Amino acid sequence: MSEMKKKKEFPHILVILLIAIIVATIATYIIPAGQYSRVLDEASGKMIIDPTTFTYVERTPVNPFEMFVSIEEGLIEAANITFLIFCAFSCLYLLERTGTIDAAIAVMVRKTRKNPQFANAILVVLMVILSAWASTGTISYEEIIAFAPIFVAVSMALGYDALVGVGISVIPVGVGFASATVNPFSIGVAQTIAELPMFSGLEYRLLVLVVMTAFTVSYVLWYANRVKKDPTKSLVYGIDYSDLEVDESRMETPFNTQRKLSLLALFAGVGFMAFGLIKLGWYINQVAAIFMIVAIVVGFINKWNPSKIAQILVQGLSNGVLAAIIVGVARGILVVITKGNILDTIIHACVSMLEGLSLYISGVGMLIFQTFLNLLIPSGSGQAAVSMPIMTPIADLIGMNRQIAVLIFQFGDGFSNLIWPTGFMLIVCAMVRIPLNKYYRFIIPFFLLGFVLQVAFIMGAIATNYGPM
Repeated sequence: MSEMKKKKEFPHILVILLIAIIVATIATYIIPAGQYSRVLDEASGKMIIDPTTFTYVERTPVNPFEMFVSIEEGLIEAANITFLIFCAFSCLYLLERTGTIDAAIAVMVRKTRKNPQFANAILVVLMVILSAWASTGTISYEEIIAFAPIFVAVSMALGYDALVGVGISVIPVGVGFASATVNPFSIGVAQTIAELPMFSGLEYRLLVLVVMTAFTVSYVLWYANRVKKDPTKSLVYGIDYSDLEVDESRMETPFNTQRKLSLLALFAGVGFMAFGLIKLGWYINQVAAIFMIVAIVVGFINKWNPSKIAQILVQGLSNGVLAAIIVGVARGILVVITKGNILDTIIHACVSMLEGLSLYISGVGMLIFQTFLNLLIPSGSGQAAVSMPIMTPIADLIGMNRQIAVLIFQFGDGFSNLIWPTGFMLIVCAMVRIPLNKYYRFIIPFFLLGFVLQVAFIMGAIATNYGPM
């Protein structure tokens, strides 16, 4: 029986990533090498592709030894995200050790038990707030993943499962980020490169945000209520989550003054983080610093001496090791593709297929192109710098408004982060011990239905000639 279970066991996330790196390495021997010239775009400050300059160059295949070197280089390139993960995990572990998180969850659960009808309302409010917040670009995967275990704990305390915890936290953030109402990291860069007024077309993107958030809420609530009625219907039924569950003894944790102040310090840190991201041009390094500051402040609030604070922070680092390694190993895929000079060849081949298609078919083709490009370039601003200089002239050639090309970019860049292994969802699954095959069973129907909605929005934009407003 145990042998049968082993045969059915889904490969470890690192095994999946290593297979992807091997496939990328083999591709450097098969796909011709090619390059576009890059030029500095003064408006956005980004190095962008000159779409008229593609040429084939001498092959630079990556040998097996260099493939493993690329993993190390991927870890180095992703160092800022890696250390953000370490800082966030350490901070939240320290908060957990103070009892603050248990006390806050206990208050929420006690109120829900007295009024069971409020359980769904709590889920809806959380999802709406996170989706709207993420649409501004001031919270994204980098910031929310550290909180995933907390949301999972809340979810299970309310009678749901780990997938619902991800569904009320990370997924709404992904949907909101993709809707990009005033997201400077994706829509801002893309519109600048496309020479459109910054954040123009907001009304249509607000409609996108409302519809996609409502769709997300409906899907997650459908699954959550299904699980609550019959726990055996959970896709992760039978998996041991005992260390994430808030048991009855932890439910009695008092929400005293120190814990209230600790939670207030966390909220103040998140608020200051949002201000810095919006007004001061902050990014990952500054966010990591905020987590460290919050951890130290919380330690002193709880009257811990500096040595104890340091000791607890070091213990918290271990919780983020796997997540941090996944980021670097996934980046190794991109390092291999870049070394093999096949990224531009892939882009050029996709663009060549789009030429000569009708306006509506081109719109769908451009969406598919952007979705797959996000596998290779998961950074929103980085993808904008690569794709918008190509998509903009194509849009001009086929008579498509440039605003629609930006809309297609934001859809392809944003929503596919929920499925691609080079994004953050692998990290989330590793953190909360959701097997990847179980996550995909949950997310694939959601993604496909969402893709249909994206196509509908693109068709509507083409039909109304959606442009700068």
